[in-house]
Amino acid sequence: MQFPVLETERLILRQLTLQDTQDLFEYFSLDEVMEYYDLAPFKTLEDAQQIIQHFNSEFEKGKGFRWALELKSNGKVIGTCGYHNWYREHFRAEIGYELNPIFWKQSFMKEAILPILTFGFESMRLHRVDAFTDPSNIASEKLLLSISFKEEGVLRDYFFEKGKFVDAKIFGLINK
Repeated sequence: MQFPVLETERLILRQLTLQDTQDLFEYFSLDEVMEYYDLAPFKTLEDAQQIIQHFNSEFEKGKGFRWALELKSNGKVIGTCGYHNWYREHFRAEIGYELNPIFWKQSFMKEAILPILTFGFESMRLHRVDAFTDPSNIASEKLLLSISFKEEGVLRDYFFEKGKFVDAKIFGLINK
């Protein structure tokens, strides 16, 4: 299967390539981006190359999709968004995303996530999309609620990240 390219008013959503290494390193190396991520801030360009290879490997194995969010205006990759933990037999997957803080509060992630959800429901045949957030990640919670996800509860000590157990709020969106 060829990686699907999606388009919005300001963005081209496409497969990540190693040419995106510097753009990803720019923000994956920042503490404020990695605060709610299950990885430490990147220290080297190789860290960024490895995550690109990981995302692409998951696609090649049929386990998910991770789109680069490329600005139409200049070709810069400002974030990623996509599906992982795709359970075809249960018609569900988890969605994840991150964005360069230079572009926070400008509705870029909402613009990207809407066609990605449409792709999931129509092309992947998903019935349900899950999203997990840190309970203190208010910006992510606001985004999810603004696109019709429903908060379903808090899973106590659900993830072990960066040497400690952390709670997770679970949000769900059902295709009706």
